[in-house]
Amino acid sequence: MTSDNSETTPGAPIEVAIADGIATLALNRPKVLNALDSETVYAMRDALAGLRGKGEVRVLVLTGRGRGFCAGADLKDPIMADADPATRWRTLGAYMDAGMNALIRDIHGFDRPTLAAVNGVAAGGGVGLALAADIVIAAHSAYFAQVFAPQLGLIPDLGCTWHLPHLVGRARALGLAMLGDRLPAATAAEWGLIWRAVADDALEAETLAIAARLRDGAPRALVSTRRMIDHAYGASFPDQLDHERDVQSVLSSSSDFREAVIAFNDKRKPVFRGQ
Repeated sequence: MTSDNSETTPGAPIEVAIADGIATLALNRPKVLNALDSETVYAMRDALAGLRGKGEVRVLVLTGRGRGFCAGADLKDPIMADADPATRWRTLGAYMDAGMNALIRDIHGFDRPTLAAVNGVAAGGGVGLALAADIVIAAHSAYFAQVFAPQLGLIPDLGCTWHLPHLVGRARALGLAMLGDRLPAATAAEWGLIWRAVADDALEAETLAIAARLRDGAPRALVSTRRMIDHAYGASFPDQLDHERDVQSVLSSSSDFREAVIAFNDKRKPVFRGQ
């Protein structure tokens, strides 16, 4: 992607670029399939905090460099390699709170629409990283694998135990998590785990096309839509109707809605400014 503004440091584990209102945050550890070590996790958190404060950012794209999207946690990271069982649980728990889980919250709660472009393998926590985005597309050669229980003796994390049953149902979630089979991108799309699978050579163009549509939308309405969908999981139908009423009442007073009405009457495309 052509960059108007690059904030990447040579050799850094991530690349950040902003072009035409689209911020791209790419994992940049291709030799280890973009596995997440603590340096990468905290670099992503810092980058997201910076992007959140930039008015020109209208949409966020997450992707990976090289053959993989993200192979999950880097087991060579010293935090993961603490050999003392008496302290490992405390060390890992603290790291999940301040690092990995905080990163997933940063992505899921980002104040602009988010899009994950899965360019290769998404394994373990890499699945959770992708599913934290609002919309997920993947190249046909990509696949998703829950390696935690069958290969590591752990449970799925980074939100996978929430996303999997909600998106594909209990039976498929348990099959994926307990067997660790690779789920091809096309099947992931058929099951509803992701939005769409596309040809490998079309991934970049499709990513830009979807990102541009999100960029040109009304940002407050798009983020509110995410929140409404998530709210529905724990709400009764009458409660959800009340919540829709409350949020819709606020959005109907926005400048973007007034612009939409004027544009409709003028028979033109609205220009949303997030106000």
